[in-house]
Amino acid sequence: MFTYWLVFLFFAIFAMIGKARIPIIANYPHKLNIDFMWLFIIIFLTVFIGFRFEVGGDWGAYLMYYDSFSGIYLRDAFNITSDPGYILINWASSELGWGIYGVNTICGFIFALGLAIFCRNLPRPLLALLAAIPYLLIVVGMGYSRQGVALGFAMMGFVALGREKKLLFIFLIFLATAFHKTAIVMLPIAALAATKNRFWLIIWTGALGVLSYVTVFSDSFDRLYLYYVEHSYQSEGALIRLLMLLLPSILILLWPHRFTFTVPELSLWRVCAFISIGLFALLFISNASTAVDRIALYMLPIQLVIFSYLPEIFGQKGEARQWIVISIIIYFGLVLLVWSMFSDYSVFWKPYQNILLKF
Repeated sequence: MFTYWLVFLFFAIFAMIGKARIPIIANYPHKLNIDFMWLFIIIFLTVFIGFRFEVGGDWGAYLMYYDSFSGIYLRDAFNITSDPGYILINWASSELGWGIYGVNTICGFIFALGLAIFCRNLPRPLLALLAAIPYLLIVVGMGYSRQGVALGFAMMGFVALGREKKLLFIFLIFLATAFHKTAIVMLPIAALAATKNRFWLIIWTGALGVLSYVTVFSDSFDRLYLYYVEHSYQSEGALIRLLMLLLPSILILLWPHRFTFTVPELSLWRVCAFISIGLFALLFISNASTAVDRIALYMLPIQLVIFSYLPEIFGQKGEARQWIVISIIIYFGLVLLVWSMFSDYSVFWKPYQNILLKF
């Protein structure tokens, strides 16, 4: 776990010295420019995720999946599974001889880019990045490659939706769905969070969802329903992860106007807060905790949003704000500690190995 703690502490230092960004115009979105520092962060995270060796609970499964693309035509590749985006990356990496590392690097880049854009949209981007490390980055980005990519596109979609670019949000969610079918559950958020032309947005979003289900995803959804619901697969740790979503969700619902959101952003994150609380309640009345847990992964970015705003919301002076930042760092340090010590599956992430360090 030394490497993970080293990365966490490295970004914790930057989170402590980072200052809150103030938009040029009040209640106006922050600029999304990627400067040299954030370009370095994207490259670092891409290498950290993409060149890992035997790290992650699904490493063996993804390796066997990649091997199945060796020497086959592209048209035959689509018979292996129904995730077209992940199929194309595996097939291309196999044809180019890049191996599983080519697949993981491309997936890592999409995730890192989505995370960087999402953090740059927040008042304390480095604190938001720090909050992402224990679970969003290490567990999801490095353990669930397909859903990590889907989450990367979803985070870009959240930024687009918060800036009232609804069609771009829908497009990005369809890209996410090309890597993991569960991402399609995000489509209704565009309708629920819309503040203008809500009726027609609901109609079009619903129509697109039904059309995609009938034409592309119906077989996959049948399998997902069979595996996650009828078989009642249980996800260990789902309660803890949903509790982590519960706190930021309650904060935004109790004090929505303390956050300097734009109107579309406030609508978006209130919807995500209600969804998170609904998933928490569903966990106690449903036997399919794995299904609830997988959907809850798409709500994880709400943590980054709320904790990025907290120092300015509850800290009236610079010193008080700094103590809030330190408290947030300690909180997410405890998240990393608890996962590493008590999760039955964290052993698959230990030790961290990178092929660049093997030469």
